[in-house]
Amino acid sequence: MADDTSAEVSEPRQNTKAQPNTDLPVKEHILMVNDLPRGERYYEAMKAKIRPGDVVLEVGTGAGLLSLVAASLGAKHVYTVEQSPVLSRVAEKVFAANGLSDKITLINAHSKDLVALDLIHEKVDVFVTETIGSQGLDEGILLIFEHIKPLLAAGARLIPESVSFKHCLVNMSGIRERVEIMQPVFGFDLSALNAELESNLLYWLNPIEPWREISTVGETRSYDLLNFEPGESTQTCEITSTNICDGMFTWAEFKLSDEVVIDTRYRHLGCNWANSVHFMRRGMVEYGQACSAQFNVTDDKLGWTINWAIGPC
Repeated sequence: MADDTSAEVSEPRQNTKAQPNTDLPVKEHILMVNDLPRGERYYEAMKAKIRPGDVVLEVGTGAGLLSLVAASLGAKHVYTVEQSPVLSRVAEKVFAANGLSDKITLINAHSKDLVALDLIHEKVDVFVTETIGSQGLDEGILLIFEHIKPLLAAGARLIPESVSFKHCLVNMSGIRERVEIMQPVFGFDLSALNAELESNLLYWLNPIEPWREISTVGETRSYDLLNFEPGESTQTCEITSTNICDGMFTWAEFKLSDEVVIDTRYRHLGCNWANSVHFMRRGMVEYGQACSAQFNVTDDKLGWTINWAIGPC
């Protein structure tokens, strides 16, 4: 994580995922279901978009909560796709326990095989997926939209619709010292351990206090999920306080409907996302300095890169 770059001009930093994170343990699904603010955002968007008689498709059934919501909102029929055999069995039991098995068709398959399976013989009016990882794209949401696109009716309503990515510089004093060797231990230099770390990315399972944000927030352009077009997005942030800078804090924000957005910041106890910070060499930054950042979605569409540099006042 630690390197020899200065706070004046930081070397490129990136976050990528080689494989989508789609096979979450059951305990993770329990945490997601219990994250009520997360579920409430989706409920609000689904209530705004689902109309009586709609055909609804969900990818990423999990325990079946969103499919139950869709059926309860008046959908004519709900098709729901789950690749995990364990979660498929759970969802079947959940649908039966709630008396909605006749309105929900569960497909135990990967979304990439959905069209070839030819199990959905009517156009989909509403598509919903909650395959959102802490990094935004790491559960394969862009690929899922590609897989289901041929099944959609003209003008189909989508949840979510688009995504943008936000970032700001942060101070992580008192936190970074727990995960890196920042000073001698009993007078001995053990910093060689840092060179063995595979990534400069820290996942922090607690809120990041507002005072730790030491720049304005940069936001990328909005990326349409159904008609995704890659391309660099360049932003500039301004340093808002003279302080120690440890790196870049990043998160994703998804538009679920005109009135509803959801982001992947860890905001409250029980939140099922994790804050991510990309470390740079620790250094002082001054009020009024500018930080330019370049953002790109990776070719595999499972992650992204962000490169930044901090210039003089």
